[in-house]
Amino acid sequence: MKKLPESLQTFRSFQDFQIFVNRNEGEWRMPFEWHEPLEIFYVLSGRGKYYIENKVYLFEPGDLFIIGNHELHKSQLLNQEPFEALIIMFDPALANIVQLNDGLDPLALFYERTEDFSHQWKVDPSIRPKLQWCFDLMMEEYGRKEGYSLRTIGSLLQWLLLELKKGYGRNRRYNQIESWNGIHLKPVVQHAMEYINKCYCENINLSKLSSELRVNPSYLSREFKHNTGFSVIEFISFKRIWHAKEMLLYTDKPVTQIAYQVGFNNVTHFHWMFKKMIGVSPNRYRKLPKIFYNLKKY
Repeated sequence: MKKLPESLQTFRSFQDFQIFVNRNEGEWRMPFEWHEPLEIFYVLSGRGKYYIENKVYLFEPGDLFIIGNHELHKSQLLNQEPFEALIIMFDPALANIVQLNDGLDPLALFYERTEDFSHQWKVDPSIRPKLQWCFDLMMEEYGRKEGYSLRTIGSLLQWLLLELKKGYGRNRRYNQIESWNGIHLKPVVQHAMEYINKCYCENINLSKLSSELRVNPSYLSREFKHNTGFSVIEFISFKRIWHAKEMLLYTDKPVTQIAYQVGFNNVTHFHWMFKKMIGVSPNRYRKLPKIFYNLKKY
């Protein structure tokens, strides 16, 4: 298995299952990411572009993607058109919560693939109501105040994966739409990203980072932007806000404490940056229903 940049790993505090609606608009961007849970991405509205490993896809409403747990990927806006997608993240073990000796592996789609495999399934309109029915039941169960049942979610997930297996079995092979060979980080950029990942909560900037890596600041700035699409400062802010989101979700720490803990020395600036990237204030984000917990608006 290839070694992936630890700095691009997301959903580190993940537990079992999540389902949420992700709306992206305006100046939203995201760096490449990878995560341990498996992902199902279903387009509800709008159009965009998806990069998964060395493949590129254009998507529209009704398109569905499955993404493995060690695949670098990112979605992006197309012509500034907003899009909305339903995201399901799940621990692979959850797909086998109900076991039968029928020889079927509900996770085969994620692991048994040919080189021309397409992550994208353009779901036939006649099948969409069935999938939406399953998504609605998952949303309802996941949103229960007393907590969701793993058996219920696992059973729905198994049904969904078997439907996806049928659909992908009739799916078209991958058709390249543009030249793309995947992400290839220069060593200096990867070292910079790993340093930021470890020290994001400290007072770091381009000058300090360049000094630590013993490279020219202008060179590092240029190569970082070229390789990642983000400036060094933007990437530092991304890491800080991402960790702040997780702390808002999984701890009861006050917002002020979180701001300082992730590296901001000015709480007002933290509030401004959080709202710019996420679309709502930290306090509002903490109170949102769980189906909106993982907005990624940057």
